[in-house]
Amino acid sequence: MKNKLDIAKPEQKLASGRLTLKKVGPNQVVVDNGIIQVTFSSPQGLITGIKYKGFENVLNNKIKNRGYGTLIFLCSLVLIKNVSYDILIINIYSYWDVMWYEPGKEQRIDLLEGVKFNVINQTSEHVEISFSRTWKISQRGSLVPLNVDKRYIIRRGVSGIYMYAVLEKLKGWPTVDMDQTRIVFKLNTKFDFMAISDQRQKFMPSEIDRDITNRHASPLAYKEAVRLINPQNRIFKGQVDDKYMYSMENKDNKVHGWISSDQRVGFWMITPSDEFRVCGPMKQELTSHVGPTTLSMFTSLHYAGKDMNTTYTSMEPWKKVYGPVFVYLNSASSPNRLWTDAKRQMVAEVQSWPYDFVNSVDYPLHHQRGTVKGQFFVMDRYISKSKLSGKFAFVGLAMPGEAGSWQTENKGYQFWTRADRLGMFTITNVRPGSYSLYAWVSGHIGDYKYERDITITPGREIDVGAIVYEPPRIGATLWEIGIPDRTAAEFYIPDPDPTLSTKLYLNNSYHPQDRFRQYGLWDRYTALYPRNDLVYIVGVSDYKKDWFYAHVTRNAGNGTCQATTWQIVFSLKEVTKTGNYTFRMALAAATTANLSVRINGPTSKPIFMIGLIGQDNAIARHGIHGLYRLYDIKVGGNFLTVGNNTIFLTQDRKWDSFTGVMYDYLRLESPPGV
Repeated sequence: MKNKLDIAKPEQKLASGRLTLKKVGPNQVVVDNGIIQVTFSSPQGLITGIKYKGFENVLNNKIKNRGYGTLIFLCSLVLIKNVSYDILIINIYSYWDVMWYEPGKEQRIDLLEGVKFNVINQTSEHVEISFSRTWKISQRGSLVPLNVDKRYIIRRGVSGIYMYAVLEKLKGWPTVDMDQTRIVFKLNTKFDFMAISDQRQKFMPSEIDRDITNRHASPLAYKEAVRLINPQNRIFKGQVDDKYMYSMENKDNKVHGWISSDQRVGFWMITPSDEFRVCGPMKQELTSHVGPTTLSMFTSLHYAGKDMNTTYTSMEPWKKVYGPVFVYLNSASSPNRLWTDAKRQMVAEVQSWPYDFVNSVDYPLHHQRGTVKGQFFVMDRYISKSKLSGKFAFVGLAMPGEAGSWQTENKGYQFWTRADRLGMFTITNVRPGSYSLYAWVSGHIGDYKYERDITITPGREIDVGAIVYEPPRIGATLWEIGIPDRTAAEFYIPDPDPTLSTKLYLNNSYHPQDRFRQYGLWDRYTALYPRNDLVYIVGVSDYKKDWFYAHVTRNAGNGTCQATTWQIVFSLKEVTKTGNYTFRMALAAATTANLSVRINGPTSKPIFMIGLIGQDNAIARHGIHGLYRLYDIKVGGNFLTVGNNTIFLTQDRKWDSFTGVMYDYLRLESPPGV
């Protein structure tokens, strides 16, 4: 019966497959389906125990040095009510959190503990429970100004836990910045093998191996990265560990987790939909890392920085459902079978979206959603006189805005798909609301936005028909460097310093697409160009070998860095002196950079200066891209000469080794009609 507990005596043995929900003392709720038994703190709503197979608890309830997490939890709980340190010890290894602050105030962490427990739905097939709280003005400055409703669903015959949260800010509440929202699981230390994709799987060092204080590891350029010098398992000696090595783009981040090689048990985070994630399909996020730790990241500044709008103003009401995501547990005879089964379960969850068992007015079911379809074309008359199919284009719906605004959009829902070879696309299961239709396609620069906004209503299918994108273009291509795909992956990525390498995969080999996931590659520029900077000769140089993947500073020693100037040397057989040429410069990433463009003189007056841009930290965080930026720079014909010409690209910020940009694509166009 709804809202009525199925009370079972503590000593009662539960029948396999039977769903029971019971209160254990004043502070615990236990749900058991005969496969897993999950214990929640009540009314806070933290998962304190998961019993499965040979594990009394797959979570780590023996953490001695919780550091950051302990302080967060202590502060957050004390602000709600007076609790003892003993209760804190029990609950720290699984939690939600929001990183927030009011303008001008210090940053705080809120673990979103509830103050009220409620049974939302209880049948023979599933149990849905809620841990909620309502914000009050008296809590200003101590708790993030949100109404919180955390939900958990456990189903009969299903080896896992569905979880989601409804967060709401009302109009008139304080202006607040919320930079990060996530779920964290700290696992039992018997989980020693991590898998986040078919290629990216390996046995992992332990948290103790990263301990700098006791000289198990030595610090590197930032706190997340350490070199293992005295690990418990000698196979890790000399390797670098850094959680950012295990980042993944949203579009690929469907399942990741850990395996206990001893007990042959897997713990997996499955994300069946990206609709509640932010900043589009290319946004990179953390997955799993040493701890063992498994994350479900909903929002963060990672690989975007504060260009992403995380400010919610006082007069701006907001409400969003994060999730459901699914924690899946399995058992099998080998890591490979565990991973294969986790992927199978992920596919099943994706196909079941939207779930029909979620009981929330804020979560529309399938018949309450809509569909958009159409066909995407590209028209570039300098490439083809007829329309080209938008083959494999990314097409998506996001909050109304300017073209490309989706990549920094944080507050609404986004729905993306890939067009087929003919440019045909269908976006299904879209929540009701008003959206802009956006697109971009590899091989062409810039962003597309449909001419009018689209309103989704329940059960309606909207066919936008044939839509045509005309990429920015003034004249014919005189030369180009790279591939316009919003990444720097096609450029030269060096081997790491052999003393700072990481065996990222089980077979210790490199996967070509993941060569950039090594520590310290930015310093390889100094090794390759110790005195003179990069010079690229159009028609002679090969960007795959001769264009370094990141335009960074040069390490000058003694903790100082030097500005660097790259040259593009090209020859023109004729020059239209009265016309304007166009230099297209697409950036794949930028970190506290300032890029100047000069023509035929390294000390001449710049024809273009970007100014201080970028906080995505993709260079330091082993990303091959951050935020995409496109610049269209006019070059007067009077600046050019017949014969050799040189474009000088100077990155003159010298803050640190990670300051710089990654180029996506560069192109020089002739004046129109030439």
